Amino acid sequence: MKNKYYPHLFEKGKIGNVVIKNRIVRNSMGTYLGNPDGTVTDRQIKAYAQAADGGAGLIFMDNAVPVPMTSCGLRADKDEFIAGLTLLAETVKEHGAIPGLQLAHPGRDAAFVGSADVIGASPITFEPWYEMGFKMPRALTIEEIHDLVEKFGDAALRAKKAGFEVLEIHGAAGCIPTNFLSPHDNKRTDMYGGSLHNRMRLLIEIVRNMKQKCGADFPIGVKLSTEDWEPEGIRIEETIEVAKALEKEGVSHLNMMGGTHATASRQFLLPNAFNAEHTRMIKEAVHIPVFIGHNIFSPEEAEKMLAEGNGDFVALGRSQLADPAWAKKAKEGKARDIKPCINCMIGCIDKGMLGHTPIHCTVNPTLYRFECKPIVEAEVKKNVAIVGAGPAGCEAALTASLRGHKVTIFEKRSFGGAMIEASKPDNKANIKRLINYYEDHITHDPNITLVKKEANYDMLVQGGYDAVIIAIGGKTRILDVPGSDKSSVVYANDYLNGSRVVDGKNVVIIGGGITGAETALELDNDGKNVTIVEMADTFLANSGSSCQAYNIAIAQSNIKIMTGKRLVAVEDNGVVLIDRWGNENTVDADNVVIAAGFTPQYDLANQLEENTEMEVYNIGDSKKVRQIYDAIHEGFIAARQI
Repeated sequence: MKNKYYPHLFEKGKIGNVVIKNRIVRNSMGTYLGNPDGTVTDRQIKAYAQAADGGAGLIFMDNAVPVPMTSCGLRADKDEFIAGLTLLAETVKEHGAIPGLQLAHPGRDAAFVGSADVIGASPITFEPWYEMGFKMPRALTIEEIHDLVEKFGDAALRAKKAGFEVLEIHGAAGCIPTNFLSPHDNKRTDMYGGSLHNRMRLLIEIVRNMKQKCGADFPIGVKLSTEDWEPEGIRIEETIEVAKALEKEGVSHLNMMGGTHATASRQFLLPNAFNAEHTRMIKEAVHIPVFIGHNIFSPEEAEKMLAEGNGDFVALGRSQLADPAWAKKAKEGKARDIKPCINCMIGCIDKGMLGHTPIHCTVNPTLYRFECKPIVEAEVKKNVAIVGAGPAGCEAALTASLRGHKVTIFEKRSFGGAMIEASKPDNKANIKRLINYYEDHITHDPNITLVKKEANYDMLVQGGYDAVIIAIGGKTRILDVPGSDKSSVVYANDYLNGSRVVDGKNVVIIGGGITGAETALELDNDGKNVTIVEMADTFLANSGSSCQAYNIAIAQSNIKIMTGKRLVAVEDNGVVLIDRWGNENTVDADNVVIAAGFTPQYDLANQLEENTEMEVYNIGDSKKVRQIYDAIHEGFIAARQI
């Protein structure tokens, strides 16, 4: 019987000769839960069980390297690793899904993870990485290429022996096959360089070797980048030809993505399902299953992708980190209960892949925290007040309710807190889904009472509360300079939330952080002449994915940037700036937008701690101005402690 909620999503499918119970794939996205030597840990086994329990039909998790390499992923380069791999494959099967394994060699990207031996088609790498001092890859010799092909085949056979039923070659994201496929990275003059026919030779030989050793009917697919978003790199026209050639070699499926590890931050700026058009072009060129992925977050989006013929399966990674039960909830018609990925890339990319730590998730504080006790009802039920319905307060309220506490949440404005302004840019619109999730669950929770007032000290003291969580967010930093009270001066948050307009043509933004960058891009899209002024010497100094993405976007815009300058006065038609040496200059401005950041707010929490016996927690930006990740995680932790 067809699923009445998402009929395409929960239709059976086949990968080669393997029947998949639905069209949902848990895409390979390393957990970094393994041992540094590549052996399997108990936490990995639990993570694989959780993923399979979540309801996806085909489960890929950590990829496995076919050569000796230090990592926290998996290794398949020796027979001694078969035992651990077997535990993972059996775990997935026992929990109702098909186990898949992706084989990957990072190629030039090994420099990024600190490998001693960095290899590629040619001694060429991503230019910003070279400028940052990462090791340049050395070009593989013909003999080394042949040896690497054999190692891929041997690793595939080990994976088959371990019980994995579908294999996948990582031929995307900057891994070794892309180093050969890319006309930018491959400058070889032998049989592995030059024409596309030659540049795809390594990938074709890997496929042939794996199929020779595993059997012609054993499902072996390939992950490909539709385009790699790098200068003179992989483009869709050539990817279509590669896809056709792979189909002739008998591959079971094609798993499509966009970009590379070097350019992954760009997806932060891209719309949901941005890869649909290119994936559809691949699907129309071949007759084997095609996976569509990247920036698909809701069951409605996934169903639409399949119904429109953009792909045969939907491959989800980050969505199933935010809520490992994504598929199960969708199947049961409980999509409103799915905690949404907001595409922030903080926990999974910045703290995971870039931070070299186990993968995290901004909206899911429990992800892979198997060492922590499950949330259980408190032995003593308490009366808890939460001040502020931003991300910290909302997460705290829902967690405290799960503990059985009676919760009163005070919010004078509306649900979301700083997320209201943060969700204004088109690329951050997914945050609205998180606001809606919190509002829906809090307003329907019988343990939670919402009071639409600003809480003060007396209200909290007289309310009979046992514990108070202060989650009032940061306070806008006010710049007090001559002319700052002019009507032409607007604070960034007031512009982003729609309470103030910027109607002048020439706009100067004071502050070169994320808020300043987002505001600048919004105004640039509106046709304004925008100049960003940053007091520090570096604009967007943070190395996170969002900062990298904004740097790219602003470099491609008409926005001007001035660093090392401070605002000293606002005049009728401009601003006066000064540098550290005392040199002044004036910049034309019809409007001045202040994006100077926020400051924490301790007063209410300190007053309650000093004068009452209540448990008091100050969390999120009211404690220290940071990211949405910190707010949600601190809200969860505080509520668990009550």
